[in-house]
Amino acid sequence: MRYLRKLLLVVSVSLFLLFLFGKEMGKALSVHFSEMNDRREKGSLTSMDRLQCKVMYNSMICLGWLFYPEAAEVLHHYLYGKGTDLYLEPGYVRNSPVVQHALGSMKTGDVKAVSFRQNKDWRLSYAVNGFTLEKRQGSVLLSQVIIFSKDSRIVTDLNFFLFKVRIPDGLVHVLEPSPFVVYCHWQL
Repeated sequence: MRYLRKLLLVVSVSLFLLFLFGKEMGKALSVHFSEMNDRREKGSLTSMDRLQCKVMYNSMICLGWLFYPEAAEVLHHYLYGKGTDLYLEPGYVRNSPVVQHALGSMKTGDVKAVSFRQNKDWRLSYAVNGFTLEKRQGSVLLSQVIIFSKDSRIVTDLNFFLFKVRIPDGLVHVLEPSPFVVYCHWQL
């Protein structure tokens, strides 16, 4: 019982501090990753920068399996899949409000390029954003070439609910990922 009280106290204090200082922490981390990306662009990355990228992206994969399994699978494949195509199970994707909205305006045979603001569907945005949707007779095909931009203006916001961290997409190139095509197919 004593252990449980101590654990509750630590969790409570941690959440209180995150509530108070989360936004500042998110801003500081965002600046840190932006500066790291600037060093990447200039070719002056340190060994500590490389280590931080390795830890950060592998942590995203590990934690992502719990909360954002599609994104974890896509990121894992980008770093370790050697460029082979990846089939993504349609469970969440087919029910995404973004996908459902796009399909609502499509007729059989239509092909549509879909992009959206992350806050419309955080979970989908971490896996695919800027994808092609093809409405076939009785089925749907979603696909995207996965190759993160090296342009420092292109960023992904990681939403931790109490704060957000902005990560330049180009930073993943420190780990020399392999572009690939991710696709998802389901019956209507």
